[in-house]
Amino acid sequence: MRRPLPTDTEPFIEVHTSPETHVFPGVAPRDRDRSLRLLDGVQRDWDTRGIGYWTVVSAASGDVLGFGGLRECVDDAEEVLNLYFRFLPDAWGRGYAPEMGHAALRWAHHNRPRLPVVIATSVRNTPAIRVADKLGFERVRERLHDGEPEVLYRWSVPEPLT
Repeated sequence: MRRPLPTDTEPFIEVHTSPETHVFPGVAPRDRDRSLRLLDGVQRDWDTRGIGYWTVVSAASGDVLGFGGLRECVDDAEEVLNLYFRFLPDAWGRGYAPEMGHAALRWAHHNRPRLPVVIATSVRNTPAIRVADKLGFERVRERLHDGEPEVLYRWSVPEPLT
């Protein structure tokens, strides 16, 4: 996992514009311009906050598998770290999301211990819900996001984290 590089732009756009990676309600695929604006925001986060979404690459091949990590944001008037992940379909089901999530939680514990980490996802996004469960998140509540039901998970920093 690393900060996105200029060479990650096209894979970033591919992940964020693909209907295949947006099968659950609530978040439609972005177009190229919206994907580039998101990537610009990720880079600004890295520059100003020292954290943003990572590029997740294969240790064996160096190929981009997807993107994920943490972004500081405000959710329901509370400052939180949003844990996000979106992978190319070839990377699905191989444990990359929980692995990336564990690294993000370790980072949050050591660098932003006062901020809770949240995952917000469609109530139908079973893979993301499984990841939240594997990472030890607590299901907080269901709510509507852009008219679609989503579930909010929360992870508060335990002591000590290994």
